[in-house]
Order: sequence, then C-alpha cells, then structure tokens
Amino acid sequence: MTTDLVDFVYATMHKRINNPDSSYWLPKILETIRTPDGRQLSPLSVDAWPLGALAGDQGVTIGDTIADAWWIFVKRAFKKAKDAGVPDLPANLEAFISQRSNTDQYPTLALSQVTVAGLPNAKVGDLTGLAPTENGYRGIVRVTTAAYDSHGYQPQITIDGHYQLDQHVIVIDAPRTPGLKPPTQVLLKGLDAYGVDWPSQKIEGLGQFRVTVTGLVFDVGLNIEVAGTGSGRTAKVTVESVATVGTPVFTLDQDHLTIEGDTVSDLNKEIWKRSAVTAFNSPDAAKALTAKLADALNADDFRTQFSGSVTGQLAKALDNVFGTGALPADTGRPPQGDGPLEVYLFDRVRASLNDTGSGFYPPTVVRSTSDPKLDPLSIDTIDLGDHQVMGVSVNFTLNDVTINGIADVLIPVEDASLVAEGVDATLRFGRISQSPITITASVVATFKSGDHIDGTMNTTVRHPSAAFGLSFSGPDADALTVEVRSLTVDIDSDGLDINVHVDGLPDKAVHDILNTRDIKGDFIKGVQDGAVQRKDDIAKALTDNARKVIAAKLAG
Repeated sequence: MTTDLVDFVYATMHKRINNPDSSYWLPKILETIRTPDGRQLSPLSVDAWPLGALAGDQGVTIGDTIADAWWIFVKRAFKKAKDAGVPDLPANLEAFISQRSNTDQYPTLALSQVTVAGLPNAKVGDLTGLAPTENGYRGIVRVTTAAYDSHGYQPQITIDGHYQLDQHVIVIDAPRTPGLKPPTQVLLKGLDAYGVDWPSQKIEGLGQFRVTVTGLVFDVGLNIEVAGTGSGRTAKVTVESVATVGTPVFTLDQDHLTIEGDTVSDLNKEIWKRSAVTAFNSPDAAKALTAKLADALNADDFRTQFSGSVTGQLAKALDNVFGTGALPADTGRPPQGDGPLEVYLFDRVRASLNDTGSGFYPPTVVRSTSDPKLDPLSIDTIDLGDHQVMGVSVNFTLNDVTINGIADVLIPVEDASLVAEGVDATLRFGRISQSPITITASVVATFKSGDHIDGTMNTTVRHPSAAFGLSFSGPDADALTVEVRSLTVDIDSDGLDINVHVDGLPDKAVHDILNTRDIKGDFIKGVQDGAVQRKDDIAKALTDNARKVIAAKLAG
C-alpha cells in the first residue's frame, strides 16, 4: 500500500503546524491541552518526582562531599557537647573520620512541587516509519522542544520546584582507607542533643531549585485510521507513545538554588551547594529527569488529550477544505492496494464536489477560473468538411468557437472513482438549470472556386458529458499539480442542433445539411479535438484553483 496520499496530507499540514501565523501552529494548540482533572502542559505541574539513587563517579563524589560536610557539623557538635560538660567523651575525634555508608552508599535525589514551563514551545519534523494497518497507518513524528525564540517563548524549558538530597553517612575508625569500612564500634553518647546520630545518620539537604533543559526531543508514535462505517466514517489519530530521543542537557541555575537542612550550617553550606550542583548535573539525574518527563507526557490521560487534539485539528483541516457534506456510503470501488484511509479521503473529495458551499463545487471552480477562462471555453477552429449545397460543393469552417454554459456542471458521487492512476470522473452538463450548452462561432463557407461567404453559428447541445482522467503530483497542496491524462467529450447527436446562417444561402437548406448524422459526427469530433487541445489549459486552471482553495481554507 503506497503512503503517497498520507505523506501529501502530512506535508501540507506540516508547514502550517510549524508556522506561527497559522491557526494550526503547534505551540498554541498544545497550550490548550487539559486533562479531565485540570492538568495542563502550560505549565506542567507534578507533585513528586523521586529520581532515585545517583550512582557512578558523581554519586561517589556527592556522597564523599556530604560526608565531609557532615563531619564539620559533627566536630562542631562535639565541641559544644564538651563545652557543656557531657560526660564520657574522648578528648578529641582524631581516632574517627566520616564516610558514606558502606551499605547505602549512594545519595538519592527527590523533587516535589515541580513546575515544568515551556513544553508547548515545540515543532514537528517529518512523518517517518509509515506502515499500513487494517484501517490506516502507523508512523512516528519527531517533536523538538524549545523550538522558538519569539511569540513569548524562550528557547529552553525550565523546571522549578523543591528538592531533597539524602545521604546515609557513618563514622568509621580513622584513618580512611580505600574502600568502604563498616561503622565504628565505639559508642559516644550525648551528641544526639546537638543533632548528631552516632555512628550512623541519614541526613538531608533541601531547598528550591531551577533547571534549564535544552535538546529535549520526543518521538511520538501515531496511529492514523478510519473510524466508523459508511457515511459515518471519520479520520482518527491516536497518540500511542511518547519516547525521548538522544540526551537532553539539564543545567542547574545556581542563582535559584537554596540550601537548607538540620546539618547544614554556615561552615558547610558551600560544600553542600557543590554537592547539590553535582547531583543535579549528574548523568543519573539527567537520565531520571528525562524519564520522568517522558512518563508524564506518556501518561494515559495526556495521550488521550493529545489524541483528541490532533484528531480535532485534522477534522478542522478536512472540514475547512472539503466542507461538511455527507459522505457517500459507497466506497467508490477503489483499486487494489488502496486502503480505508485513502478511500475516506477520496470520499471527502467526492462529497465536496456535491456541496454547494465547497470551493471544489464544479460550478464554483469553473466560474472562478480566469487564466485560462473555462466558461466560456474557446476553441480556435473546427473544420466540418466539404458538403453539397444545392449541387455546389461548399466547405464549412467554424472559427473562434465559443462554448457557453460549462459552469452548469455536476460530478455526481457515483460518477467519480479512485483508480490506480488517480481519479476518473464524468462531468454532467446542464443538470442544474437544465439549460443546454450553447456554442457560437463565425462561419466561413468556401466554394470550390475559392470564393467564400461568412456567416454565424448558434448551436445548442442538450446534456453533454465529459469523462476526465486526472492524475495528481506534488509534495504538498501548495505545490499540487493536476494533470488531465484523458478527456473524452460525449455528445448525443440527437440532442445537438446546429444552426448556421450564411448570407446568400438558405437557412433551412444549410440546417438540413449540417444536421445530418455524419456532419454532427464531424462537429462532435471537432469539439472533442478542440477540448483535447485545451486540456493543458484546463489542467492549469484546475491546479491553480485547487492550490488557491486549499491555501485559503487552511488559512482560516
């Protein structure tokens, strides 16, 4: 199954989704997202994000630094206890040193009251990985955040909130050696009154933070399909997954960092700050934050809202372009290889051709064309050949042929079908006002001697039709090209009345001659040939109209 039609629709919308002047601009659409419980993307609020343990070299550095900061606090508490006369304390603490726990060695970072600002500031990339499903296609759209530096947006995402950095520390027997030791077996009493749990303490640093995020990219899995049956079919888009791509960069804004905690003092606050900075800038924190952002956007309630929003925007675009006329229940017998989505989109076209409010309503299309003009349609010359008039051979040539009434045309839904090469359609003329097509021309009657006399023609044709074969190309609607690959005029000779007046010739005699079946056949062939000669002009008119209509409808 070819993806050309889906690619065409997506490419048409893609440039509008990324255009700040379009009503389909993605940031403004994302700003309207609301879950049933009132959560939104602008900004995204989260109660708690436990990021877990920060392992690796950074975790070791943070744990060791916090242990050193705690030891400063312990020594200060020890001095206060000694000064207060707490009994059974050693003369000093030189026999001991601090260390991160040997059993719970890594720090943990948890965020709360989190606010993520700037997520709607995004743009979309190409639709890739399209694969057919039973009712449509699955594909992936890449969404890049922090996309615009205008319209009130900054090219970065910010995460604000409160943090808690925990570390389990212990007292060990000095000296500190490579590897982690168990806690000392020496017990000191009386330090708890000064905030020290000897020889093991789980301590915390907390405060407010701000992190800026750049390079945050998501791959959004979409399922684009047809829902419903018959005339009740609709196009539906489901956001099936949201996954991060690559490695975003998280940078702690130290000017917005505060440090608090029972073991944090003026003496060790700077050490704690370095630990907090290292924690936020660690790969584990970045990995955990990335996962939390993805989890938040991948939650069922948000994906449901994303799906509804994308479906709504697609419906808005299709309704704007094709109108809201009822779909035909018949599928139009599509060629093998075209699936339900292609048929649905084509049926939207068929419905629009019969919707008087649509820009594709055939009378509207014909009347709106001016370069070239389709009504009236001009044909340079039709040669009706040589004929005997009162025993004299006369050649009749029609010049400046003008066909009026073409705008009185319909394409009934049953007369349009989706074919492998594009679309086949039959235009039915004179079906609205029931008026005939009129054809006027200047007539030159040339005798065998070379002499000629001039006259005029006024001919009527009742209920003619024209079978068109149309092909379409171009990456999107703005570059759409319509080609008339075939054009066959069908005129019933019984509904054709050729009236020619030539000065010096009896009207009735001329009428009787020119309305024989053979002459009518020559006339019909002349109209056919003339129309075929103009098919490139007709294609240009159809191309210009389609581009103009789609651009205007999608601009609203």
